[in-house]
Amino acid sequence: MAVTSLRRNLSVSAALGLLLVPGCHAADQALPYAEAVRTPVDEMPGLESETLSVTTDHSVVSYRYPLLGGAPALMTELRTSMAERQTAFLEELPGGGTPELHQDVALLAASSEVVGVRLTAAASAGTNDTFDARSLWYDVAGERVLPWTSLFRDEAAIEQAHLEVAGILEDSYHLPVQEMPGLVGEVAARAAQNGEEGEEGADTAAADGGAPSPGDARDGGPDGGGEPLDLTDPEQAAEAAERWSGSPLEDLAFSTAGGLAVRMEAADVPGAGRVDEVLLPVEPGDAEELLSELGYHAREAALGRNTADEDFPLGGGLSARAGALDCERLKCVALTFDDGPGEHTDELLDILAEYDARATFYVLGSLVGEFPEPLERMAAEGHELGNHTWKHDDLAGMSGEAVRRDIERTNQAVKEVIGSDPPTIRPPYGSLNGTVREAVDQPLILWDVDTLDWQSRDTGAISEHALEHSVPGSVVLFHDIHETSVRAIPDVLSGLHREGYHFVTVTDIFGADALTAGKVYTDAQPAGQDGGDGDGEGGDGNGEGGGGD
Repeated sequence: MAVTSLRRNLSVSAALGLLLVPGCHAADQALPYAEAVRTPVDEMPGLESETLSVTTDHSVVSYRYPLLGGAPALMTELRTSMAERQTAFLEELPGGGTPELHQDVALLAASSEVVGVRLTAAASAGTNDTFDARSLWYDVAGERVLPWTSLFRDEAAIEQAHLEVAGILEDSYHLPVQEMPGLVGEVAARAAQNGEEGEEGADTAAADGGAPSPGDARDGGPDGGGEPLDLTDPEQAAEAAERWSGSPLEDLAFSTAGGLAVRMEAADVPGAGRVDEVLLPVEPGDAEELLSELGYHAREAALGRNTADEDFPLGGGLSARAGALDCERLKCVALTFDDGPGEHTDELLDILAEYDARATFYVLGSLVGEFPEPLERMAAEGHELGNHTWKHDDLAGMSGEAVRRDIERTNQAVKEVIGSDPPTIRPPYGSLNGTVREAVDQPLILWDVDTLDWQSRDTGAISEHALEHSVPGSVVLFHDIHETSVRAIPDVLSGLHREGYHFVTVTDIFGADALTAGKVYTDAQPAGQDGGDGDGEGGDGNGEGGGGD
């Protein structure tokens, strides 16, 4: 199929720059409009959502996302994508005012075969308002998150979709090619140029592997041509998404008519009138030959009113953590609290909740029975519990059998309250040796930032040390049994939040699959930075101090 014209009728006069007056169409001419299938998460039967807003003296950020327990990889990707957007927003805050960022998710399609979600971000800073949106698609059988390009048969189909959009802009909005925005204008101009050169040249180009990608058209492409990308391959589909970055198809939905609904900014479409968005309809017949197999499944799901069947429960099997963040892509920090639970732990949990912060609590088994409610709350709110031994004995001075008994006793106490064993251990005083490492069945977690809160009991000094020394991948040590430490946490959260950090658990920051029983870890800083995980022995002098001090 040749793709060198806009519906085969792009006018040469437009290509040659003969200007038409925008908006000069008959008064009774109805502008084409597509009704997009977009389901707000609070209107999806049986689907719950999580909403959070953080208001500080420098900004307001909020987000909402669905709790997609049936699609954990999609949960991780959409939460990580929203976290990346939040970090970028916070890092670019202007000096004055109170800028705001509000992110949301809507369902575009949902079935036992495919799930589509739309991520939106609305930012305002004074008089500068921006809005961006994009879609993610989840292949249920393959448990893969895919970009919008996977909905199309190949890059020639993507090119043709842009030509369909350009044809609507020309036919209905009388918009000349040279005034068409972005990639739509670029593709249309290339098609018009090819049209001037004759259909013979266009058919030859199609026979040689389809229309060139936008990269090829602009700068010769990454390799000067080469084989077309296979959009059924996730990596190649992602490469295509990069090459077509900025396309209006990034915010693609299916229309209620069975075609495509392509969103464009109203400012880019003269003659659209005073509307919030322009949704251009690619008719079902025109879209039919463009879609991939995944695209057909997605269209069926969207037109089927987004009802996933019992074989794929969208909200099923969901943990309270609602999907871990991918800390390889984010500025993550793990805040850890030792020696509790105690009388200040509930207050600390209230503070953490204000920032949607997840933390790790290394609890003493001897205190679990005295404070079961805080443990239950920790688990319910997505925090992580770690094993800090029964009563803070020095493991390095114990036999292997004594170490095993101590750790197992604490594991059992925690499990009786929350239903699961602690995934990691923190040895008191950071003291351990080869005997300890061989005796345990869990990873051993130390730290790279020691606030020395047990020693100073100075709230200001504690928060200042944490803020000064924390870097992406840091594991920061506090003690929630000290009121001065708990009072330091609001400043720590506020300061790190302002820098775009996200607060995660220990297993999140390292990656649960990356942790090995008996191995010692201090931090998860990216390669090339100081620190990193280690497997050497700890010992006295690591600075934690004795649990009850």
